[in-house]
Amino acid sequence: MTKVPIVYHPCYNIVFWNLEKIHPFDTQKFKRIYRILLASGLFDADSFYEPSPPTPLDIANLHSTQYLESLNSNVQLQKILEVPFLAVLPQALMKKKVLEPMLLQTGGSVLAAELALEYGWGINLGGGFHHAHYDGGGGFCVYADITLMVEKILSKYPDQVSRVMIVDLDAHQGNGYERDLAHNNKIHIVDAFNVHIYPQDNDAFSSITTPIPLTSPELKRDDKYLPLIQSNLFQSFHKFHPQFIIYNAGTDCLEGDPLGAMNLSPEAILKRDEIVFRMAFDHGVPIVMLLGGGYQKKNAEIISASILNLISKFNLLEGRKKSVITSH
Repeated sequence: MTKVPIVYHPCYNIVFWNLEKIHPFDTQKFKRIYRILLASGLFDADSFYEPSPPTPLDIANLHSTQYLESLNSNVQLQKILEVPFLAVLPQALMKKKVLEPMLLQTGGSVLAAELALEYGWGINLGGGFHHAHYDGGGGFCVYADITLMVEKILSKYPDQVSRVMIVDLDAHQGNGYERDLAHNNKIHIVDAFNVHIYPQDNDAFSSITTPIPLTSPELKRDDKYLPLIQSNLFQSFHKFHPQFIIYNAGTDCLEGDPLGAMNLSPEAILKRDEIVFRMAFDHGVPIVMLLGGGYQKKNAEIISASILNLISKFNLLEGRKKSVITSH
């Protein structure tokens, strides 16, 4: 089978002695999604791209020296990952079992973005670390992959992309990249989030071009949420005319999620992702999708179903490869 612009590496998964089961985040959902996609019969083990981690120089430019040095402390890591027992583990184990997988996912986000320029679309089966920023991390986000994606796309492809839209539909506010990219006129941020949960970052909120604060229970349900997203996306597209879209497709907005505290059905997740991709394709804009948060075992099945739905709805395996971006 030929390659498709889906990025995955077996080392995305965080696994050691079953201790990962203490955290609500399904740290092996990446493997589960990969296996479901293979079982569909549309792909084989050679269909997907494997990423490399960012270079040390990339990471040194992405984060402050003070923050990177703090990652040598398990106390700092347990605060970011919200798992207290990590403070007592050997640092070498933490690096291998936690930091290296997150670095690989960060590299995967950049690779998926570059593939989107080539194919018109790309998906990283990981990433979306939207709480990480230049000076810090939090909420299970160590490295600022979205900031790095933006910087790489704008610096490496200036003749193709000068306007990037970030569409963040994770249940949590994407305060990390919002801090890094504050008031950058080349960036338009659309962020829909539950205002009653972490991080409630008012300073970062001022950087959101199109904020969609979900303030009431009604806005967190299918019938109100989907039209709200669609109308705000439509207005943002026609105001900003993006040339590239980064879509953080967190599934912690599913009903039953212990951290997202929203009530979307699985069907709404599929429809939501379809709305974003249709908006991109209708305007001829390349799009890259990241997985973001999601804290239930059923998330892997729903994410896989959404990816397969997008492939079917938009014939993504039928010659959508492109090498030139049309400016808008």
